[in-house]
Amino acid sequence: MKCYISLPITGYDLAERRETAAKIEARLQQLGFETVNPLSKDLPDDAPYSEHMKQDLKLLLDCDHIYPAKGWKDSGGCRLEVEVAMKCGLMMILNDLN
Repeated sequence: MKCYISLPITGYDLAERRETAAKIEARLQQLGFETVNPLSKDLPDDAPYSEHMKQDLKLLLDCDHIYPAKGWKDSGGCRLEVEVAMKCGLMMILNDLN
């Protein structure tokens, strides 16, 4: 069971987002999931937004589940990830882990 962590990043403090993602990742791993953290991908932080989204969607499509973190509805990137996940049949984890 592989789970993609979808969390708002743009406009947030990157260090805080890394910390939040790490906490969510640890909790999902405790629940038995293999996790995919978009903040751990091999792409420079200052790469164009479009490149981040391309990489994120590639990572997402290799998963079975998606976890939309708090605030996802206010993020265009997260909304896109959730829509793609639902259209592709991924299961959504709705428990509040962050």
